[in-house]
Amino acid sequence: MSVNSAKVVKEFNRIKKLGFVENVKENHHDGSAGNTFEHYLGVKENNLKDPDFLDFEVKTKKKKSSSWISLFTLKPDSPNDGDKYMRENWGITDEEYPQHKCFRTSLYAHRWSVVYEKFKYKVFNSAEEKKVYITKADLNENILDQSVYWNYSSINQGVKKLKNTFFVNYEIKKKGSKHFYKYTNANVFLDYIGDDNFYNLLNDGVIRYDNRLGIYRSGDKKGLLHNHGGGFRANPKNIDKLYSTKIEV
Repeated sequence: MSVNSAKVVKEFNRIKKLGFVENVKENHHDGSAGNTFEHYLGVKENNLKDPDFLDFEVKTKKKKSSSWISLFTLKPDSPNDGDKYMRENWGITDEEYPQHKCFRTSLYAHRWSVVYEKFKYKVFNSAEEKKVYITKADLNENILDQSVYWNYSSINQGVKKLKNTFFVNYEIKKKGSKHFYKYTNANVFLDYIGDDNFYNLLNDGVIRYDNRLGIYRSGDKKGLLHNHGGGFRANPKNIDKLYSTKIEV
């Protein structure tokens, strides 16, 4: 075990011994368990594309949840403001706020996804062009639009965060209006195998692209557009396919 991985394990065990700790965020949301864990690690919240702690990217997941987990978020390289392009050109009118459109998808490279019963979409990985496209087609799979894409160089930069990953499971309880998290166990993943492996997993559908362009339903921003960050995601059971080494804590 490396010096840094030993430190990460030591810090996890320290936080684990605290038991249930209160959410440090004002509201409970998908990322608040991670924000709270990083708070106890001493990591300041940021949106940097660098690892979170001692060259480790920290990921948290509710215990026993099979939900896919974000590896990294990344805006398309083309067109300019690609998220806005997808919302306006591919989205559907929101029933509650008809002045806005929403576009929520889970897209794979190994199969088409039927979206809103109107069109088919899939991820197309072009190794020759070194680009990853989103392909839009009609229900007969005639291609209509392939203007949204990422360059390999951008994806490879996003993947850099994953060199080593600390994957933490947690339990949650609510007391009154407060949420509390207990961090129960973790896996340390070391030695990212490489970018070619990442694209192979993308081709096989082990990694997918999720788009989450919606509307705020409550709070001060109710009725306004939100973008939860389109990104590349994987099933937690497949995270180890990205790495050479796994340490259970």
